Amino acid sequence: MSEFLDIYDENGNHIGVEDRNIVHQDGLWHKTIHCWIVKDKNHILFQKRSSKLLDNPNKLYTTSSGHVQVGETLHDAFVREVSEELGISVSKPQKLFEQVYKTDFMRKDNSEYHDRAFCNVFFAFCDLPLTEYRLQEEELDGIVEVDIREVLALFKGEVEKINSTMYLVEDGVYSLEKKELGLSNFLCNPTETYYEKYGRVLEEILKLI
Repeated sequence: MSEFLDIYDENGNHIGVEDRNIVHQDGLWHKTIHCWIVKDKNHILFQKRSSKLLDNPNKLYTTSSGHVQVGETLHDAFVREVSEELGISVSKPQKLFEQVYKTDFMRKDNSEYHDRAFCNVFFAFCDLPLTEYRLQEEELDGIVEVDIREVLALFKGEVEKINSTMYLVEDGVYSLEKKELGLSNFLCNPTETYYEKYGRVLEEILKLI
């Protein structure tokens, strides 16, 4: 089933609608949403991408993320993505900032992937225990709880390992486990640094919680 996105010029002016596959084939500008879930004043959640995904399987990434669909508001996109991927409802998401995201790479099937996005970064509080989440298994293998300040120190290169609690799912069966994490566990493109990709977000969140 095709998914259509609003497309924009490089200055953010709306210029039409296009199929998502064409958007990434031709590198057309569009909007995306990054949804960070903060559990409390000390802990934040990352998602563990599915092992079945074509791009960056098994890597840890933003709690929930996706495209803003045709005619959709940023708020509605946040609520939908969190509901679809995490199986929870959130209220009062706060926007942190919008950043321009531009990358090109070859996928595992040797197809070209061109991403030109205005990425809107939000966060919201949710104090539910991990066991209350119901994950979209096509996209996620789990969610991972870490200390915000510890993971920021990891991204700054101040520590080499941090502790985490992982809530994993396989064929509908959930489990909890503890795991030590390093930088290699997190998704980061060759043109980025871990601090650039995640550190700025975490610092902005820490100012507000």
